[in-house]
Amino acid sequence: MRIELEDNYEDVLMKAATGLGLGKSKLAELAGLSTQQVTSLLKGKFDSLSSCKVAAVLGLHSDAVEALASGESTPERIELEDLHTFNTSFSIPGFGQMAVNSFLVKCPKSSAAVLFDTGTDPNQVITAIHSIGASLQAIFLTHTHRDHVAAVPALRAAFSNTTLYGPKREPFAGAYAVSDGDCFDVGSLQIKARLTNGHSKGGTSYLMDGLTKKIACVGDALFACSQGGMPAAQYAKSIEINRSQLLSLPGDTVLCPGHGPLTTVAHENSWNPFYAGLK
Repeated sequence: MRIELEDNYEDVLMKAATGLGLGKSKLAELAGLSTQQVTSLLKGKFDSLSSCKVAAVLGLHSDAVEALASGESTPERIELEDLHTFNTSFSIPGFGQMAVNSFLVKCPKSSAAVLFDTGTDPNQVITAIHSIGASLQAIFLTHTHRDHVAAVPALRAAFSNTTLYGPKREPFAGAYAVSDGDCFDVGSLQIKARLTNGHSKGGTSYLMDGLTKKIACVGDALFACSQGGMPAAQYAKSIEINRSQLLSLPGDTVLCPGHGPLTTVAHENSWNPFYAGLK
């Protein structure tokens, strides 16, 4: 299944500007451009010089922004045995349709399995669990925004013995609270929770060992070549949290985001405009 990038270069520029509290006129002033030039850039008319100047003001890697605009930074398709991705539709009034990811991981040595977020269509998950002969032991929520938890009731009804976990800072009905540093064992899988908040109050990522590669289910903390939107009050701190808690992982760690395709730590350190070039 091919999943397209969640954000284009315009989204990245807007998210950075919003995070820094900069409107178009102020951004234009700081970049030495006209408001018309900035508006044109943000509406999808890419101009390399304007983009470079705006990226500098926003603290973004200009080459990575240009690569995103040209389509040169899309990560290669990743397929990992025992990792199953579901990409389901979610309607937002006024914005149309979007897609959200959830991830089923089966223990390679037993039938035990865990699900990270639920997406919106429980039938896809139920069908997959039965087809691979899995036993769903737990559901872990990265955060509680509607698109990520929509199928919780249906899945709990279908798998009544499954334990639900969610971030302590985002209480969710029926979920056991997960704190930063909590560890879980499911079959031969080892799962560790890391607080990666900013996009949401309690946003939590789950690092997992036990497959052929380390994976991290990161919710909306990080996307391929982008990240989830963050309010200005949390922006700088969130950048640092993602850098230290996620992008410090081994380069071949597979990142499983809430939207968009799978990626790796190495790819994001090279091509994500928010993080490329940072050490």
